[in-house]
Amino acid sequence: WYQRTRRKAVVSTQSTGEIFTRYPPRDSRSQKIECTNCEGSITDYGHTCNICDTKYPRCIVTGAPLTSVHYWQCDTCKHRAQETDIVSYSTCPLCHTLIA
Repeated sequence: WYQRTRRKAVVSTQSTGEIFTRYPPRDSRSQKIECTNCEGSITDYGHTCNICDTKYPRCIVTGAPLTSVHYWQCDTCKHRAQETDIVSYSTCPLCHTLIA
């Protein structure tokens, strides 16, 4: 029983390895956002421009950098979110304060 189960585990592991060798994973987060300070680029999961080193706060809903001057800010925790992303929430996603 033990050897049969072990053999299945080895075959399963080999199959998984073959899948990733044949079809390598791709990073779907490769979109770029334009820096508002220097026209450089910021990855959609980063928070700093790769040219001018400008730092952007993150949206607490999506995690994307906030490059717009129009955003929502929580009165309690002072964290920010895109206005378009926070509209479906009734409380702050971070501190759970009611949104007025």
